[in-house]
Amino acid sequence: MLKTAFAALIAGIVGGLIATVFVYVGVARLDEGSGDTAGGVSSPRQQAASGEGAPWVREVYDRDGPGVVSVYVSSEETGPSGGSGFVVDEAGHLVTNQHVVEGADAVSVRFASGARHEAEVVGEDASTDIAVLKVDAPREALKPLTLGDSDAVAVGDPVVAIGNPLDVGISVTTGIVSGVGRPVPTPNNYTIDGAVQTDAALNPGNSGGPLLDMGGTVIGVNAQAADSGGNIAQGLSFAVPINTVKGVVEQLIATGEVEHGYIGVSMFSAGVEELAAYSGRSAEELSEEYGLPERGAIVNEVVSGGPADRAGMRGGEGREEEEIAGLPVPMGDVVTDIRGEPVTTPDDVIAVVNSLKPGDELSMTVVTPGEEPREVTVRLDEQPDG
Repeated sequence: MLKTAFAALIAGIVGGLIATVFVYVGVARLDEGSGDTAGGVSSPRQQAASGEGAPWVREVYDRDGPGVVSVYVSSEETGPSGGSGFVVDEAGHLVTNQHVVEGADAVSVRFASGARHEAEVVGEDASTDIAVLKVDAPREALKPLTLGDSDAVAVGDPVVAIGNPLDVGISVTTGIVSGVGRPVPTPNNYTIDGAVQTDAALNPGNSGGPLLDMGGTVIGVNAQAADSGGNIAQGLSFAVPINTVKGVVEQLIATGEVEHGYIGVSMFSAGVEELAAYSGRSAEELSEEYGLPERGAIVNEVVSGGPADRAGMRGGEGREEEEIAGLPVPMGDVVTDIRGEPVTTPDDVIAVVNSLKPGDELSMTVVTPGEEPREVTVRLDEQPDG
């Protein structure tokens, strides 16, 4: 995993536990057919587009609401708290956010029926903010939700969030997917790539609940609301993508833990092309003035003794920073290609590293400002605690 410095985005976790500045990276939807009407009845997508959203929202809530639970946590260290979760199988496993159950001395869940059950924490993964619980509940009480495909999500898709905001009881809010592929920080200061951004209203207590598409499949786990300078942004929240969640849940159920690859660098928040845009100059002009390549992701710091350090990568530490577009920019190595694919932003590096495991090798083209490009190969370590 890697870490990247977010200048404009500091996470405010819904259900509220963390705020971070540096993030390190160790650095089936239903077939909607043609959308045509049959017998004069609008399809769910047409209903959503025309504002006639209530029928499909009600359908999703009636069918999937019973699979959503309220999560209650007691902790001597932090006091009582809670969030939301949802059933993923008939064995009694449930998914929630890791920050909801962090430090818990005891956990219980309440089903939509009102029945309450003690829950065991099977495993936690702070690097993706996902935890798995298990309850010994009657089979008829367990209504597993269908997990979808977050890679198929598109901006503008209607969504439903179900959870227990402010402990008022299981509730539903609606909105759209307002962005995809977002990098967001985690409770242990690493980065989740590919988060789903939504304008569906989320409040403290929604953490860990499902974000569903209009077919009723889960596309993400609601986790964070954007927080800029202590002000919670309105209509700007994020969900952990369900394709990430699937693999994490599988590992947590099997072993109670998750392995993540780690290269040991922190990244500057803006890529070279972004810096050029901010400064009003071309990437070529920026390159001529500062010796930077015309595209790439800038390494802010290399962890001493880590994989990147062993591979000969250099961070900006010990080198004079340059002020570009009013930003102090570290003059560390710039990653221009990773596994033969061009890199333009830190997110490109984060996504690749997050897809790998300890022991995997990662080839990169890097440029030290003012020098010629060189090839490096990094063998990933196990991600340390943040």
